[in-house]
Amino acid sequence: MNKRQKINKIFLLLFFVIFSYNAVGQFNTLLPKDKIKEEAVDEIIAEEQGTNKTAPRQVQPLQPIKIDDEKQYVIDGMNKRQNLALPIDEIKINSPYGYRNDPFTGKRTFHRGVDMDADFNYVYSIMPGKVVKSGRNRELGEFIQVEHGEFITTYGHLFQRLVSMKEAVEAGQPIGISGSSGRSTGEHLHFGILFNGKSIDPLPILNYIQYVMQEAKIELEKAISNFNINQ
Repeated sequence: MNKRQKINKIFLLLFFVIFSYNAVGQFNTLLPKDKIKEEAVDEIIAEEQGTNKTAPRQVQPLQPIKIDDEKQYVIDGMNKRQNLALPIDEIKINSPYGYRNDPFTGKRTFHRGVDMDADFNYVYSIMPGKVVKSGRNRELGEFIQVEHGEFITTYGHLFQRLVSMKEAVEAGQPIGISGSSGRSTGEHLHFGILFNGKSIDPLPILNYIQYVMQEAKIELEKAISNFNINQ
């Protein structure tokens, strides 16, 4: 099987995963980034002083927006067909997939994911799925793994996890906040994908998701514009 056939197979399986879920993306009220930073500093100071008794932050649902039934039907339909999201609001990759010089040892090692710039950003599940790991280890620090059929996505070096083991998540649902925990030289998001248990380059999948989201946005804008014209 050549490289093009392998990529096509992955995309077909990705489509299968997307359409096998009927969940509509859920939007949440999120803290402003400057507020996150203030609370992050407060929590770190409190931990050092042994006075951190605050409960973990909870993401509260946004109050529903009033919108007429016809437009809501279009929006719901677009969400169901899309069911995809990028793992972070703005993708800027600073360390690609594959062999690289280890930032700690300088030795040539294989990087099983991509590293993205982050600044206490919310981190999102890229597809509907189920949390299969939510914890901490020496390498990834605070991390989350989400299973989406034959795909498993990994989100590492988080400041905080917002989901627990066995929790069902939707595409675009905030599952964590980026940080610099674990074996990290600075804040970033490590994002990896396993396909049938084997590591693959996430970049083609991320490019595909971005393309689908852009096309969905154009289609949605056209549909809403047509409703406005016909009213």
